[in-house]
Amino acid sequence: MRINRTMLTALAIAFFLCVPDARSKEGSFTVVYTNSLNGHLDYCHCKEDPKGGLVKRATEIRALRTRYGDPLLVETGDFFAYETDPLLAEYVVKAYARIGYDAIAPGDQEFSGGIELITAHRYALPLLSDNLLVYDLFAWQPLFRRATAVERGGLKIGIIGSMHPDSFRYYPAKITDRVRVIDQLAEIRRDITALTAAGADFIILLSHSGYENDVALQKALPGVGLIVGGHSQTMIGTPLPAAGSLIVQAGSNGAHIGILELTVRDGKIVSFRNSFRLPDDTQPDDDPEIRALIREYEKKAEAESSKLRFRQ
Repeated sequence: MRINRTMLTALAIAFFLCVPDARSKEGSFTVVYTNSLNGHLDYCHCKEDPKGGLVKRATEIRALRTRYGDPLLVETGDFFAYETDPLLAEYVVKAYARIGYDAIAPGDQEFSGGIELITAHRYALPLLSDNLLVYDLFAWQPLFRRATAVERGGLKIGIIGSMHPDSFRYYPAKITDRVRVIDQLAEIRRDITALTAAGADFIILLSHSGYENDVALQKALPGVGLIVGGHSQTMIGTPLPAAGSLIVQAGSNGAHIGILELTVRDGKIVSFRNSFRLPDDTQPDDDPEIRALIREYEKKAEAESSKLRFRQ
C-alpha cells in the first residue's frame, strides 16, 4: 500500500495531537501577595476597616509558610505612607526585611519623600522595576533590578517588576523632575524574552499600575501567566482569568493577605484557588520582632517630637 506525502503529514499531525509533548512541564506552588500597606506598621482598632498592620501580617505569613511549605511572597508597592517621614519609612523597611519577601515592586508612594528616601533603602529589600528611571549623577538611570527568577514546585519562575507611566501624575515637580517611567509594554516584553531564554517556565508580573491598566496588560502580554496588581487598592475576590493567566490584588491599607494556590502547565495556569487572610487587632498574636521594632520606632518618634516642641 502506497502512502503519499499528504497522508504521512496527516498521520504525523494526528500522532502529535494524541501523544503528550515530552517537553510538557507542570508544577504547583503558592503565591502569597500583599499591596498598599500605606505605612501601617501597627494594627488599629477599626471596626469597619480593620488593619492588622505588619505586626499581625508577620505572624500570618509565618503560619502560611508552615502550611504551604515555601510559598512565593511578593508585594506590589505603596508600603510607605503617602506623606511619609524618613523615620517611619526606615521602620517599614526594617519590618519588610524581617518578614522576608522574595520580590517587591515599588509604588509611587515610595518616592513621596523624595528619591533619596527610597534610594537609602534600595539594598535592604528585593525591589524590582524594569521601567522606572531616576535622575542622578547628571543622567537618567535605573534604580532597581529589572527582574529575578526563583524555583518553586519544580518550576523556574521569572518575576518582573513594573509601574504604569501615569503613577506620578499628581506629584509635585520636585518629584517628577527626577523620576521617569518609560514605555511599560516594551520593557516587560524585553524581560519576558530574556527570562524565557534563560529557562523560565512561568512569568509573574508585579504590576504597580491599577486594575484597569492590568486588564489591558493581560490582553497585550500572552507571555505573562500571573499579574499581581497594586496602586488602585482593588480587592479582587475572584481573580480575572484570560487564556491561562490571572490578575489578583489584595485591596487597601495592607489589610488582606492574598493566597493563590496554582497549578501551571507549559507556562499557563490550569487550576487555581484564591483566598485571603484578614488579620485584625484581636488575631493573630503580635509578631514579637515586629512589636519590638514598633516600640523602638515609637520611642524615637517621641524623642523627635520632644525636640521639636523644645525648639518651639
